[in-house]
Amino acid sequence: MSQRIENIVKGVVVVALAFMVAQTVSDCNVCQSNQVACINSTSFYLCFGDGTPHRDQLYHCLEGFDCTNLTAICVQKSSQRPPSCGDTSQCGQCNANVNYLFACQSRGIFQMCYGATRPTGKFGYCPSGTVCDASSNAICVPEVEGQSVTCDINDELVDTTTAASVTTESSSTDSTLDSSTESSTESSTSSSTESSTESTTESSTDSTVTTEQTTTVIPLTPAQMCTERNATGLFPIIPADPYCQRYISCYFQKNVLIRSAEYNCPSDSYFASQTQSCVYVNPGYCL
Repeated sequence: MSQRIENIVKGVVVVALAFMVAQTVSDCNVCQSNQVACINSTSFYLCFGDGTPHRDQLYHCLEGFDCTNLTAICVQKSSQRPPSCGDTSQCGQCNANVNYLFACQSRGIFQMCYGATRPTGKFGYCPSGTVCDASSNAICVPEVEGQSVTCDINDELVDTTTAASVTTESSSTDSTLDSSTESSTESSTSSSTESSTESTTESSTDSTVTTEQTTTVIPLTPAQMCTERNATGLFPIIPADPYCQRYISCYFQKNVLIRSAEYNCPSDSYFASQTQSCVYVNPGYCL
């Protein structure tokens, strides 16, 4: 009799746990019944009943708590209850794959890394019925119910209109840019001199005329920015991007610049100079 009661209790517990899982699993960046949209396992936007995540303010659960669709929103982590929006900590991370071969950008979208620390180039798409798996060099593996997904974000939430790589250094490109920069500088100097002469002439005739000077900031190439940094690693661009989307990758060997390139962080993420990586939580100084 006691054995039968024990089996009934176990059955009730299993059903309860299954119900909790069913109640908490949801989609990323989608308004839930508790009027929040979890964008990863610990961060969320508010919805205010209109079915639209309001992205002007991002909220974060305390350490050790997950974002869920429960009334409390942030609930203590539990192995029996996954967060509403699955694990996104390895999204866009080349080091998730042991050979730095590729990075998963969502459940079915990936980019190649070719041994680099950040993905670059065109986006790839897993065939129907498969998911991106950074633990396998096959990239896309058959989708199995209940499996752990490297980057648990729906494909439609990934901006694939542009590749992550913005510019890559090449000697011909730098040469062209340098010559165009010199030409632009000469043209600017000549124009400035003429403008200054005209302004001086006018001011001598009419003392009420004022002269305004406009300073034009010429963007630096990745090679020039890396030369200023003079170190290997990932750094903010120069001048700094207020939205923290763009960064440069520099590689020096024996104090000689070997490779330089400029990249964009995936959408909804920010480049954090402290960790030299793209993160999904605003470091606090980005627009």
